[in-house]
Amino acid sequence: ASPSQCPLQGGVRLGRKPSAARAAGLVLLLLLGRSGALWGAAEPSRAPRSFKPTDDAVLPVDGPAFVGALVLADRQWQLAFRHAEGQRRLQAQDVVRFGTWHELARGPLVLLADGSILAAEVVSLDRRSVELDWRLGGEMKLAGELVRAIAIQTPADRLRREQLLDALADSSASSDQLALVNGDWWVGTLESLAGGKLRFLTTVGPTAVELRRVRAISFHPGPVHPPRPRGFHAAAGFRDGSRLMLASLRIEAEHLEGVTAGGLTIRTSADALVALQPLGGRVTYLSDLAPAEYRHVPYLDLSWPFQRDRNVRGGWLRAGGRLYLKGLGVHSASRLTYRLDQPYRRFEAELAIDDHTGGRGSVGFRIFIDGKLRYTSPVIRGGQAPVPVAVDLAGAKRLDLVVDYGEEADVLDDADWLEARLVR
Repeated sequence: ASPSQCPLQGGVRLGRKPSAARAAGLVLLLLLGRSGALWGAAEPSRAPRSFKPTDDAVLPVDGPAFVGALVLADRQWQLAFRHAEGQRRLQAQDVVRFGTWHELARGPLVLLADGSILAAEVVSLDRRSVELDWRLGGEMKLAGELVRAIAIQTPADRLRREQLLDALADSSASSDQLALVNGDWWVGTLESLAGGKLRFLTTVGPTAVELRRVRAISFHPGPVHPPRPRGFHAAAGFRDGSRLMLASLRIEAEHLEGVTAGGLTIRTSADALVALQPLGGRVTYLSDLAPAEYRHVPYLDLSWPFQRDRNVRGGWLRAGGRLYLKGLGVHSASRLTYRLDQPYRRFEAELAIDDHTGGRGSVGFRIFIDGKLRYTSPVIRGGQAPVPVAVDLAGAKRLDLVVDYGEEADVLDDADWLEARLVR
């Protein structure tokens, strides 16, 4: 089958909506047998590397994962890991991931203009600067242009909280905005925070509001735009859930110093770092690329767009009880197509139903290379541990990622291509 007609289970093809009777028949077939043969035959793929998630797991670009502690990092991004057999040194660009991302606290959360998120108390602020108290690193003073927004009191619901953070980070408002816990939004200019009160200048004049009534503050970026991460950098995760985009990192004698893409220097103990994900090295994440095509065939009428670095409902990626920084969120039945404009050695990912489904949902994954089926998954069900996959890309020009309906039509078929990446 050509990629534009990648067969889905039971002969349904993308681009054609299944009839209710035919869809019911597909579900019955899957209920009667769960053999991988139901998903169709595929040419063998590379055997995925064994990877057992642990808090101290190191996943290199090449070779098996191992358990180790990050004990050294220099400004040339050379990393040293202490493990059972001694010490192993790797360039950061040769590492996919180290450690485990921790969940963020509910607030306060400071969103920096370079994409970093810092779990810190706001001590004071004005138009020129923001003073913070970071539990892991003490007090720090930031230039105002480094701060994008501050979430003071975030919603208890995890999905709403993460959607609020995304909305604050992506805001393009032409002035400062104040979101109150009662749902009101004020537009104007933030003047200062002192004595537990925010002073805000609105179109009808100055006013003051108690900080306990504020849900979030969004700052107008102004004429100065701090640099977003470019070239090689790394996302660093900390014990309190903070995520910092680091342009440089140094770890020595149990001390850590990092500089964010926006120029903020942070200092803390080395054991405060719980995750590190290099970006811009030998691994290219599909979530950082624009697909050549995306198609979704609704089971009934509801269409789902795909999501970058989020599950299909807009929440952060979680599977097997773990948080993932990178990946693609889709809903059955879907196909993502990528043109490979440079040579890559292989495609890798972990396949799962997102944890937010509460253990429900089931799908099948397929991978096509240049129109040929190279990988067919077993039925992937909610609550399962992610399934690793690796497919050879030597000479490939096109990659198609297909997700098909599972055992209960499309009910909670919220599929994740976790850390979907192209490896050079």
